[in-house]
Amino acid sequence: MYTRTISTVVLIFLISGFNCQVKGDDDYAGLSFGFYNKTCPQLEKIVEDAISSMSKQDPRTPAALLRLLFNDCKVMGCDASILLDVYERSKSEMGSFSNFGIKKRELIGQIKSMVDKVCPNQVSCADILVLAAREAVAVSQGPKIRVPLGRRDSSVAYTNYDADFNLPPADTFIRKSLGFLENLNVGLTIEEQIALLGAHTLGTSHCATIQYRFDAPWIINTDKEFYEKLQKICPKGAESNFNTSLPNDRTPYVFDADIYVESLRARALLVTDVDLSDDALTAEIAPKFIFDKDLFFKTFSSAFVKLSTADVLTGNDGEIRRQCDKLNGV
Repeated sequence: MYTRTISTVVLIFLISGFNCQVKGDDDYAGLSFGFYNKTCPQLEKIVEDAISSMSKQDPRTPAALLRLLFNDCKVMGCDASILLDVYERSKSEMGSFSNFGIKKRELIGQIKSMVDKVCPNQVSCADILVLAAREAVAVSQGPKIRVPLGRRDSSVAYTNYDADFNLPPADTFIRKSLGFLENLNVGLTIEEQIALLGAHTLGTSHCATIQYRFDAPWIINTDKEFYEKLQKICPKGAESNFNTSLPNDRTPYVFDADIYVESLRARALLVTDVDLSDDALTAEIAPKFIFDKDLFFKTFSSAFVKLSTADVLTGNDGEIRRQCDKLNGV
């Protein structure tokens, strides 16, 4: 017979099958993994089913929702401010060119309505957005990430200037891109930052966002055949560039490491993705993710959780919006 003293801990599993270090809820900016256990236990199942259905209807949905979360969190925190339509579009967050091509914002409001039928006025749009992005990764054959909840929605709307200041432009090289992630102050390692860039494996990029490549092609390492293809599909200055898009890698609907393969082949669309294989600071990380899927998934999952805690509102801060695109007092 013996006794064993166990401190009160919360064992966090970021992905099924991976044992991760023990952390308490205080490590997640006041969020917790059981936040809705009593007030809305059906929440995660509702979101999971909704994203599964929406993704079958439109396979572009997962990429759109993942980008939506990332761009929300980078501008004043993960508070669903990107969903607001308080100002005219040109003066809102969506007025920033860095948000050009953002889609599917309305889906979060649709899921909010589903949730409110079961748990009225309990769940924030911010938490639904995080869960939707989590499911977007899972439904695309990526890891199933366990995320802490308890965020509240912003009670103010931000502007295109706020977005311009906090979101990296399309022509940003890797060092500057990493600087934007470091500014979130959530403790991302260099490996986690590169893993987050791996989210580019889902979806497409508009021709309008890669026009800079034709201004100074000698400073961006690009495969010659690929560059000629870009010139034909995305001709410099063409109006069609705002409606034409190209897949970011060869498997745009699958969450995998192919974006890193395209980087090594100098066939990635965004300069950040090309540059990560050329910069000495990051060049050794991409091959590790290519050859070790589990490592990529584990690193992305821990980074996703950290990102989702950026400047969150909890407790009595902010609000739980009745409609995701409107402030409660407006």
